[in-house]
Amino acid sequence: MGSVDLIEEIKEICVDLSGQAVEAAHYLINNPDEAAFHSMREIARRANVPPVSLVRLAQRMGLPGYGELRQRFIDTMRDRQQRDRLSPTRNEQTARALIHKVGEGTRLDDFVESFFAAELDVVRRARAHLSEERLTEAVDLLAAAPRVFVCGRRTSFTPAYTLAYALRKARPNIILLDSPGGAVESVLEDLEAGDAFVAVTFAPFNRLVHQLAEKASRSGARIISITDSFAAPMSELEGLHFVAQSSGQAFPESTLGAIAIAHLLAALAIGRLGEPAQARIRENERFLHGSGEYLLSGKLIKRRRRASAVSRKPAAKDKRKKR
Repeated sequence: MGSVDLIEEIKEICVDLSGQAVEAAHYLINNPDEAAFHSMREIARRANVPPVSLVRLAQRMGLPGYGELRQRFIDTMRDRQQRDRLSPTRNEQTARALIHKVGEGTRLDDFVESFFAAELDVVRRARAHLSEERLTEAVDLLAAAPRVFVCGRRTSFTPAYTLAYALRKARPNIILLDSPGGAVESVLEDLEAGDAFVAVTFAPFNRLVHQLAEKASRSGARIISITDSFAAPMSELEGLHFVAQSSGQAFPESTLGAIAIAHLLAALAIGRLGEPAQARIRENERFLHGSGEYLLSGKLIKRRRRASAVSRKPAAKDKRKKR
């Protein structure tokens, strides 16, 4: 049965419901993706109803309990995913839509406005899907795990690198699985129970990233994933899963929501780490400034040159005395 049929089925029984059961039904109707992803307790909290209201709703639909109703949401979402997201011509279809929109004479300003509106909507939806409980647990893990392995490929590499780069500035033992020569799986040979493995993957989900996450999970690592679908295969692994849907007007897909989650996780982890993170960041910045990595403003460059010239003068005098 499709997702539309499931929603219609819930709508039909709404006339026979009362009180908070109606509120629970309306929330599921308006947020079917969240119903597939979040636990009953989390959905109840978001809908502002007691969990028992969701149980009663499921029973009115002829199901033993809410777990069975949630499974129906998961099944319909996976069906939709297979139909709409895993097409081998997905990128071609996105390009065709963009070519049509730009080529049909759309004003540049109108296209820019719609593009940014779509990108902002991606971020808003990523925020709406966040669970405070899951977020807190993930931040604790990123701050305390002995080692954190981060993996993402192709378009999902950008948010993966963003997270790894920020965390590496704040704490040691952050390993980005990026091996141009191959054998990326060999890095996981050193993984131990209690380590964290962060996987970033978008539909049509990367097979290697998934296999590495499975390997890490079997080794006892805690899994954190950032995907663009509530029905991503990664959600079948025990772990902390975040969803940042990527449907916007970007090509091949928008990574803005995933990047926002990566920045959020890093910011909260740095806040949790406290003074040790600040000290490590301070030393890193001092080294980078001293190494000449950054192009400084004109005034700073002149000041540094003057200071360097002054520091060299005594040495020159000493040499003349020796002669």
